[in-house]
Amino acid sequence: MARLMILVVFLLGPALAQSLLALAPQGAVAGFYMNDLRGSRYLSGLATDWKQSGMEAFLGRELRKQAGNDADLLGIAAGGVAVALYSDGFFVVTRPSATAMRALRRDTRGLRPQGGWLVGSDQETMTGFSRELAFIATPKYARLFLQNRRGLQAPVRGDIVLWGTPPQDLLQSLNLPARASGAVRTLRRFSYAIQLTAGGYTEEARLDVNPAPDPALASLLLPKERPYNAADLPQGLAVSVGVLDLGRVGAYLPGLLREFDLQLNLDLRAFGSRFAAVTVKGPPPAPDGRSEAILGHSLFYWEVRDPATAEANLLALLQSLAAFATPDGQGGFRVLGNEGGFKAVEVGLAGTLFYKLEPTRLVLATSRTALEALNNPPWGQDRNFQRFRVRVPAHAVGYTFSNQGSALQEQLRQIGTTLPQTIGSDLDQQTSRELARALSDFTDRLARRFGSGLSYAVVEGNSLISRGFYEVRW
Repeated sequence: MARLMILVVFLLGPALAQSLLALAPQGAVAGFYMNDLRGSRYLSGLATDWKQSGMEAFLGRELRKQAGNDADLLGIAAGGVAVALYSDGFFVVTRPSATAMRALRRDTRGLRPQGGWLVGSDQETMTGFSRELAFIATPKYARLFLQNRRGLQAPVRGDIVLWGTPPQDLLQSLNLPARASGAVRTLRRFSYAIQLTAGGYTEEARLDVNPAPDPALASLLLPKERPYNAADLPQGLAVSVGVLDLGRVGAYLPGLLREFDLQLNLDLRAFGSRFAAVTVKGPPPAPDGRSEAILGHSLFYWEVRDPATAEANLLALLQSLAAFATPDGQGGFRVLGNEGGFKAVEVGLAGTLFYKLEPTRLVLATSRTALEALNNPPWGQDRNFQRFRVRVPAHAVGYTFSNQGSALQEQLRQIGTTLPQTIGSDLDQQTSRELARALSDFTDRLARRFGSGLSYAVVEGNSLISRGFYEVRW
């Protein structure tokens, strides 16, 4: 739900352009761009939904009310923006709306011609304007730009791209302990890209690893084991399977933290490396907005090597969680008995959890609804799952399948009751009800556009790569 809403806000909001990124000086350690999508045929339906739901009018009015004339600056990236971050500065170039351009020029003092731009500056930044573009940057990178020393390129391509690399000179200046320095230097680069397609969108996240500084961390990030078969798990709104060796994580972290004089007594040797999670549909919230389960409605599976020790570790963890989930912090943990082969425990305000130790795995249900979902037919019988599952390579170390439209509808049921209570102290009742109605209307329209989606993770060389495919009825 959160990822979908973030994607929609990006797509309906400011448009960034790869061509603008090329105006930035080279040498950036991180960057972000989104192609100019204002005329995209894929987004016209979403834009119509946004307008017809009332969200466009509501936000425009409220932002104008709160921000006054400064609301003009909301169009600062109306026609595109590219952002480049350096270890010692930044560079941002945008194509503002006409009103935003006027506001920017009005607030910039001492403009003078330089390199074909009108440039103003203060002690920390320089701002420049052409007929359609504006930039703001720290002085070093503004001067490089004005000297035509440009040409930054992103390491990946897409309609939306984000990437970053650890700045080595900054890391060296921190004088980190040996193991911590090795751990940080193991992470070479992260990148994320979204590409719109006729049937929806694809995404790719990539983590590039350098095993030499910290082979133990690299082996955790680049697993070789195969995950559980999701086809055997009960159906719900979504299912995820993956690999993370908890036993090795428990052995790795204490040594790393000791360099910072931190003690962590974490014995996870009883747990294996394979895990799975199934999110299921829950009952509607009560009239006061309270849900049956604060932790949601999910089933968790984790491989175990020693069931008895794993149970002892689980109970210790739940007792600690109960203390945090109780107002006075003094406990709130109770063993309630057995239900259908599962042991029920009360964990403070987090509610009742149900768990069972099998010979090779732990099964945990976060609510009674989740526990009942164990009787659902397996994912292998779901036609959409079958259709998407064939895309997962045999060497995948994890994958997630979800019915995104149903997930959005599940969230939609809670908006009308919980949102007014959440924001009631900041907005009057009429305004909060209007916002709840408009947001519910938009989310309902959005849910009808989204279909099924799949993402999977593979290890290729020294890179962990996640690729996803998601249906959208544009």
